Amino acid sequence: MAMKRANGTGTVYKMKHKALRKPYRVVVTLGYNSEGKPLRKSIGTFATQKEAYNALALFSTNPQIQEERKITFGQCFDWRLEEAERQGLSKGRIKSMHVVRKLVEPLFNIEMKNLRAAHLQSIFDNSTHTKSYQKLIKAIIVSVGTLAVKQEVIPRNYLSDIIINKNATPIKKANIFSNSALYALWQHSDDIIVKLTLIYAYTGLRLNELQTIKLDNIHLKERYMIGGSKTEAGRDRCIPIAECIYPFIKELYQQAKFKRSECLLDGVIHKDIYRKELQKRCKEWNLGEHKPHDTRHTFISMCSNIGIDEIIIKRIVGHANKDNITADVYTHKTLQQYIDAVNKLPYGDALLKGEQRLSNREEIR
Repeated sequence: MAMKRANGTGTVYKMKHKALRKPYRVVVTLGYNSEGKPLRKSIGTFATQKEAYNALALFSTNPQIQEERKITFGQCFDWRLEEAERQGLSKGRIKSMHVVRKLVEPLFNIEMKNLRAAHLQSIFDNSTHTKSYQKLIKAIIVSVGTLAVKQEVIPRNYLSDIIINKNATPIKKANIFSNSALYALWQHSDDIIVKLTLIYAYTGLRLNELQTIKLDNIHLKERYMIGGSKTEAGRDRCIPIAECIYPFIKELYQQAKFKRSECLLDGVIHKDIYRKELQKRCKEWNLGEHKPHDTRHTFISMCSNIGIDEIIIKRIVGHANKDNITADVYTHKTLQQYIDAVNKLPYGDALLKGEQRLSNREEIR
C-alpha cells in the first residue's frame, strides 16, 4: 500500500493496466493554473516502490534533478505504448506501434531533449514504403514527441519536422472487380474461394473481419451480422446480409455450428491460402490481378454506382464521418434500410445487363 504523503509533495502510484517492467510512476505537482487545477509532472517510472520513493525524495531536495535525469527516446516510446493501452486503441494500431518501435530502436539511447527530426529523417528518405504507410510511421513517432511535451520532457515536438518526400510511392490503387469479373465468379459459386470472395464483395468486410466474426454475432433470420475492427467507427458495426449471399453464409454457419466452432471461418481456410487461391483463380479465368482488399473497394463502388446513401455505405464499411458531424450524430438509419440497400446490388445476369436486380427471398430458397 502506498504511503500517505502531504498534499503537494508528490505521488507514487502503481500502473496496473498490464504487466510492466517498471510499474511505479512518480508524479509531482509543480503548481496550479488559473482555475485552481494542479499542474502535474511525471519524473519517471521505476521497478520497485522503494526506488520510486527514493526518486521522489531526491526530487524534493533538488527539483533540478529532473533536468539532470536522462529521459531517453526509448523511455518516451514505451510511455506512449502504455498510454495507447490505456486509451484502448485497436490491436492493429498497437501492433503497428510495435513495428515502428523496432524500426527506431537504434535511436532509443538518445536523450529525448537532444533528439531531432534529422535523427529520423533517413528512415523516410530511404523508405520504399508507400506514402500512406510513411504517414502512419510518422504519426506514431510524432505521437511520442507529443507525449514528451505533455510530460514536459521537451519544450516542443521536434519530431513533427520530419518530411515525407512528395515523390514517395503513392498508395496503390485498388483494382475493383468489374461487372464481367463478378459475373464470372457467380458462374463458379460452388467453389469455396469464390463463395468467400462474393461474401467479401457484397459486405465490404476486410479480410480479417470475416475471419473473426463469431457465430453469436450472426443473425441469419434478421439478415445481419455484428463485426468489424481497426477503428472506433469500424468495430462492432452492423453488417447487412444481402439475399444473394445469404445461402453462402448460412452454409458456413451450419458447418461451424456442427463443428462447435466459435467463429464462422474457424478451420475453413487460412487467410494466406485464401489470398493465393484467389489470385490463382483470377489468373486462370482471366479476371485480372486481384487481392482480397479489392472486394472492399468493389462493394463501395457498387453501392455508389446504384445511388445508395453515402451515410449507409460509410456505416456498413465502418468509415468515420468526421467531416460531417450533423450526418454522423443526427442521421439515424434503421437495420431494414441497410438490408434494403444491399439487396439492390446487382448479381448474376444483372451484372451483364447493367440492371439493378432486386434480391428475392423466395427465389433463392
